[in-house]
Amino acid sequence: GINNRWFWAIGYSLFAVITEWLLNKGNVLIWEYPFWNRTIAGSILIFFFGYFHFYVGAILVTSLRTIKRQSIALGVIYGIPIILNVIAFGILGWNY
Repeated sequence: GINNRWFWAIGYSLFAVITEWLLNKGNVLIWEYPFWNRTIAGSILIFFFGYFHFYVGAILVTSLRTIKRQSIALGVIYGIPIILNVIAFGILGWNY
């Protein structure tokens, strides 16, 4: 059968996509791009890029055996965007 952690990553991702479908149908959540609007292709994108990779990351970090390794992983996860924002906004002068 499927590993328990992968089951939950898939299950939580499906739950989140279904929740987004229902919120969108009730006009509570408006998606930026029209191709997402409850289509199979849009749902697959939301599943993989919106949720699944987050849960896989959580699985990988919690699977590390020591607190030190978990802390390093979280440091990398948070550190990369911070460094990139410092470069983009601080050095290159980009803005939103």
